[in-house]
Amino acid sequence: MAIPPAAIIPGILPEFRIYILSRKDRYILWALEGNKVSPEQLARLSESGVKEVFVDLKEKFKYEQYLETNLGNILENQLSPDDQKASIFSKVSTNVVRNAFETSLGLGVMDANVLQRTETMVKNALIFIRESNSIQALAKMIGHDYQTYEHATKVLWLTVAFLRNNPDIAERVQPDYQVFSEQQKTEMLEQCGVGALLHDIGKALVSHEILNKDGPLTAVEWEIMRRHPLNGLAMLLDAELPAFVKKAVLYHHEDFNGKGYPMGLEGSNINTLARVLRIIDTFDAMTSRRPYKAPLSP
Repeated sequence: MAIPPAAIIPGILPEFRIYILSRKDRYILWALEGNKVSPEQLARLSESGVKEVFVDLKEKFKYEQYLETNLGNILENQLSPDDQKASIFSKVSTNVVRNAFETSLGLGVMDANVLQRTETMVKNALIFIRESNSIQALAKMIGHDYQTYEHATKVLWLTVAFLRNNPDIAERVQPDYQVFSEQQKTEMLEQCGVGALLHDIGKALVSHEILNKDGPLTAVEWEIMRRHPLNGLAMLLDAELPAFVKKAVLYHHEDFNGKGYPMGLEGSNINTLARVLRIIDTFDAMTSRRPYKAPLSP
């Protein structure tokens, strides 16, 4: 399994072996599990032009755990290419969302541990998304296939980027705050990021056949799909999240003209975060490849 060199952190003890591919297409052991990799080793790797290293597929789970645990350090490494960090960020967030869906499907509610992992991932992501070059690297994901887990990742970074660049709208997300301190702004963005990542959590109760159907839904299938905002609210009802985040999950398919679902709300009855999610959700759907539709150009 190929992995980007940016995933390797100097001084950290990975619990898996790392290989490089020789010119004769042979895998050569480069680092043993439990051994620290030095900055000098990584520098030599970069100087030799190596663009990817390898991990045994049998150790995929260990590698993914390592990525999630060390995501903050990986994203803050100024020596690593932004496109590699963007790829790692996408992989970690996709795995967290997938796990949230699978756990919620089994429990019918949001597991507290999964929610904590989601919040930690979003905090790390905000540091990375703050950099303009990272946005350019993440933007390369636009136009890729529309899959539920990957879609959630794109909605996360687009939402945070949108609110960061539109402070007048961001200040209306939490009506209780008349004046935002920098700490409050950061906390608000983190909460919005969690809501963005979990906005479609109600789809955990929708069958894969409906979610991945190669064509328009039938009337019955469409009715099932339209329930996912209500399902999402039910799953998050007891979660320790602000009310405006839960409302956004419920309202993210409401339209300003009152023709959305599930409640047919209109105008100012739809909270600000839900309106932002509606725009971004639609943008990603329009610019992503579908089995039955080519993407529009951003």
